Amino acid sequence: MMKLISMNIKGLGGRIKRKYISDLIRKEQVGFICLQETKCEHISKEKCYQIWGSNEIDWIENGVVNNGGGLVTIWKKNCFEIKRYKHGNNFSIIEAVWKIGTPIEITIVNIYYVGSLREKRIICDDLSEVRKSHPIKLWCVAGDFNSIKFVGERRGQSSNVNYSSEIRTFNNFIEDSSLLDISLVVRKFTWYKPNETIKSIIDRILVSLEWLEKWPGSKRFAEGILVLDRCALILKDTNIDWGPKSFR
Repeated sequence: MMKLISMNIKGLGGRIKRKYISDLIRKEQVGFICLQETKCEHISKEKCYQIWGSNEIDWIENGVVNNGGGLVTIWKKNCFEIKRYKHGNNFSIIEAVWKIGTPIEITIVNIYYVGSLREKRIICDDLSEVRKSHPIKLWCVAGDFNSIKFVGERRGQSSNVNYSSEIRTFNNFIEDSSLLDISLVVRKFTWYKPNETIKSIIDRILVSLEWLEKWPGSKRFAEGILVLDRCALILKDTNIDWGPKSFR
């Protein structure tokens, strides 16, 4: 069963955060995780093993920029075979073979979509160009997008703030890249202030139509609220094949 976790961890140094992720991996039995804003220049193999709870993994890092950001992507080696990867400004593109059942090529992007509107447009343009010309059609883009698709996805903040340019840029990226924003389950938002008076949907998992054709029951589950203010997102296919049904 295809399962993936994506989460903005806001610094990977804390033991409580690492335990939270480790417990979630064990509970959900995922094969792939995308962590954003690690704030680490380098993550040791011991720390990666501790996060996953085993050494049967591999990983890539896209280090911090100006003391901020940082991505780490970790996968279970018996589920994924990584063919190649490419780092961009605040994103990592991983081409892999999903090994469970009939092997199939997929592309997973771990992204921390942050910066000025101009910087976000550069990220959008770079990723869209790769997506349009890429031979692998099953795509999943997971991460912290720091953007909303429409005004109702951000509650409790001043109505005087104009998000129209940001919204237009983000929606154009989704459309130009032929990606789909799949259903959010469990919670209605992914980012909360401590008293939950201010909340937004800024963490997402976007997939291609071909991904949904392969895993048509794909949904993103917003799991709890971490030590800070962020939900972990879990991508999983809710259409489970239980095998032949017996007659009664």
